[in-house]
Amino acid sequence: MRKRTSATHHQAGIAAVAAAPIDSKGLKMMKKLESSRKKAQKRSVAIWGLTIASTMAGVLLLVAMWLGGSEILVAAVSDEAKIASFLTWFRGEGGTFSSSIDVKSFPGMGKVMHFSGIVALEDVDENAELLFVPRNLNVTLVHVKSRRCRDTITQEWSSQPKLNKKLASLKDDQEELLTAFLLLEQIKGDASRWFPYLQLLPSFSSRNSAMSPLLFASDDDVDMLQDERMIKASKRERKLVKQAYRRFQRLFSSFLPPTTAKNAVDEAQYAWMCFLVNSRAFSIRGKRVLVPFGDIFNGEPHHEARLYDNGQRFLQFHTLEADGMTIRADRSTLRGRQLFEDYGDNSNYVYFLHHGFLMRDGGFDCAAFRLPSLFEAHQHDEEDILAVKKQILSRLRVEDAPLSCISRAGEVHDPELLRIYLMLYNMDTQQTAACNEAETFVQCFPLSGQTQQEERAFVRRAIRQQLEKYPTSFQEDQRILEQGSDLNASTSHAVAFRLSRKLLLRDAQAKLEQQQTEGEPAIVENDLEPADSGTAADKMSKFQRWIEGHDFPVNHLELRYVSEAVGYGTFTTKDLATDEVYLSIPTTVVMNAKSAMQSPWVGQTVRQLRESSASGPRSSPDEMLLLLHLLEEKFGPSRLRSRWKPYLDMLPSLNDDGSSNLGSPLFYEAGGEQLELLLDTDLLQLVVNYRQRVAESYAFLSRELQRSEHREALKWLTERRFQWANAMLDSRSIWWGGQRHLVPLLDMVNCQELDPNHAPHHTNLDSSGLHAVTKASWEFPVGEEVVENYAQPNYIYLLYHGFALASNSHDCAHFRLKLRPSKSQHELIAVLRDLEVYSWTPDVCVSPGASEAVTRFVKLALVAANPDVAVRQFEGNAASTATSAEAIKAALQLVSTRLLPLEDNSKAATAEAGGNFRTHTIRLYRRQQQQHLVALRDALLALQQQI
Repeated sequence: MRKRTSATHHQAGIAAVAAAPIDSKGLKMMKKLESSRKKAQKRSVAIWGLTIASTMAGVLLLVAMWLGGSEILVAAVSDEAKIASFLTWFRGEGGTFSSSIDVKSFPGMGKVMHFSGIVALEDVDENAELLFVPRNLNVTLVHVKSRRCRDTITQEWSSQPKLNKKLASLKDDQEELLTAFLLLEQIKGDASRWFPYLQLLPSFSSRNSAMSPLLFASDDDVDMLQDERMIKASKRERKLVKQAYRRFQRLFSSFLPPTTAKNAVDEAQYAWMCFLVNSRAFSIRGKRVLVPFGDIFNGEPHHEARLYDNGQRFLQFHTLEADGMTIRADRSTLRGRQLFEDYGDNSNYVYFLHHGFLMRDGGFDCAAFRLPSLFEAHQHDEEDILAVKKQILSRLRVEDAPLSCISRAGEVHDPELLRIYLMLYNMDTQQTAACNEAETFVQCFPLSGQTQQEERAFVRRAIRQQLEKYPTSFQEDQRILEQGSDLNASTSHAVAFRLSRKLLLRDAQAKLEQQQTEGEPAIVENDLEPADSGTAADKMSKFQRWIEGHDFPVNHLELRYVSEAVGYGTFTTKDLATDEVYLSIPTTVVMNAKSAMQSPWVGQTVRQLRESSASGPRSSPDEMLLLLHLLEEKFGPSRLRSRWKPYLDMLPSLNDDGSSNLGSPLFYEAGGEQLELLLDTDLLQLVVNYRQRVAESYAFLSRELQRSEHREALKWLTERRFQWANAMLDSRSIWWGGQRHLVPLLDMVNCQELDPNHAPHHTNLDSSGLHAVTKASWEFPVGEEVVENYAQPNYIYLLYHGFALASNSHDCAHFRLKLRPSKSQHELIAVLRDLEVYSWTPDVCVSPGASEAVTRFVKLALVAANPDVAVRQFEGNAASTATSAEAIKAALQLVSTRLLPLEDNSKAATAEAGGNFRTHTIRLYRRQQQQHLVALRDALLALQQQI
């Protein structure tokens, strides 16, 4: 992730101050020292001459910066000139960047006070490649093998073995090593290879603009923060910086002239450099990476809500390989706008301390507060029970009145701590004694210990106490900032931070009060399908009014009923040109992770599933998020008040007996005709796995709900409804930003391929992030049905959507192979990797007309038939077009095995005129597979003739 994985981990990064030119005094000293060096060389033998030269060269490099005093000189160079110099240097070092971006000065923007940022010269799409930073520019400890771990540092100072040895002594502390390296590079001035990069960074003289407590004048200023968590973290970090500064003096002072070593770098300068280090580095795989150009992107939370993922989203757009780092856009940006990136899942405890600013809350910020002390729950004559409770807390390694943190949405960051602490807080004498003697944790703290209302009330009380405990109120802090033109920097920054915590606590308290007022909804009757009044026409009329009420910016569609198999379709109200926007939908009407997290029931259930996921099915609890959201809104206690009800009423529904007209394999009858028709295809195993996976997920969810306070949900959350929700999401989801969404109206645009050149469907957010925009993938005259090409083979369509296209250029002969281990397992894995296979049961899609696909299939066929022979034939050249007679024979055998039952049963299958649309779809799929296999057999026979 960007910058830091948690508030408790140390931060590291690029630490540098704009490099200074050497003044006249420095030039004289350098000339004098150089003259002395030459004379010494003449009077000494060669080997000693080399030693002196090495030592004096280090002195010459280090003295230039500090002869003029402790303040670092900054060249009077314009921002534009610095940027131009940097870009020239970056290209010269092998870096590349997209022509759609540039570096620009943005007043008031940047990491702390640094004004540089990235501007879009033209519209930038999400995931567009922006720049590549070669390995030689990445100052990093990532390469952990052998001595390559310090490549950049050792190469830059290879001529100074003594200095390199000192640097090597810091190898176990990445922050100190990187800081020392950049300090020494900075001293070189414009002789440093990194000079164009260093001069682009903030100068020491601008340090008062940084909000970080690392730079506060004293620990007394730190106390003004009033936030216990931030005060403790700040003092700890300040102490570490002091210790690091003393180590720096001890290690490197001998490389400075004796008369200047004492005042070469003072503690304030060192702290400033440490701060810059902490604020600019990337964290990749637990290592610190300094990425010139990559660190110029300013931070702004992504507008798309998501769950905490420990920085995985950042890694999706920042790829570190052996040759360097590739950075891609994590959002779409319009031409002329600044291009931001999301720094990760951090709170402002991280950003304020280590980056020196307060980030806009993207859902991960929280404010610290203490839960009420156990003492408050007892009378004066109950000291014994209080002592026992503290013993229990001690065994749990939890302090009395523990520190917690709550988000603006009223979510406590450690709900399990809250749960057990409140249970212990409320225990009477008998319960406390039983808990103290309990053999298991569950005996002491059963999962159904207290209700949500009790927990909310407890947290509200704790927040109220915390707000009362502060020395100043948020109103007083606001007045201080409004009237504080004479405030020093430390005071101003401290007040700004403590005000942000108080306002967040106030918002969280209001949210909890709102939830408490709403209370728990009543449980509805255990019917299979909620009784919805009105005909299909009434539902469609309500849906259309609902759309109109949400004021879609662009909507050139009208909804019409098509057929039982297809349901509804969308028809254009005007002539549409290719790439013309025909639909722009406000994200406020989209069902996604953000809207799901607004539901307390969904949030708590997902957290419980996450805690139990080790014993659950393979699917992630986070995959349940949107699924549970859909189920609650469609079938839950408050379904009639759901703000998506007009949309949900338009979705295909379950019948009164629990059956469904959906084409999804989840609704195939066990042992019925449809599964029997799939017996002769490799798709059958995928269908069986799909049905089993959904069944296991429901069983897991049901067990967890049974042991929770939400067991009543099982009255309306039936297994059939769970299958329905899976079918809805798998067939209707629209993807962007790595997440799926249910998008009203857009998900009613049907799939069809109008031509082999028909572009695949794409939906993206506009630059504001407030609208999902879809452009026409073809020309559609007014009144014609608008369709989209999903660009998938028919086995995917049938598995997850329940249909197959009669005309589909992406279709193929489908094989599900079962690969066996080899005696040369390592070599076999290498062959499979070259063939882009990463599973022992891969699904292989072979288009008979694509020679590369046929060649790859031939090689995989031999791997499946005889892996040892395949290793001997293909090791080192699996990606080539060369093949063998033995491999072709194995491929023909695979084809014949699949083709024979389809040919034998084809007449019987097509002769049956009965069956519903599911059966007809499977028969169509069988015929298509037979045709693909025949064509593939012919292609293999032709290839065999060439051998």
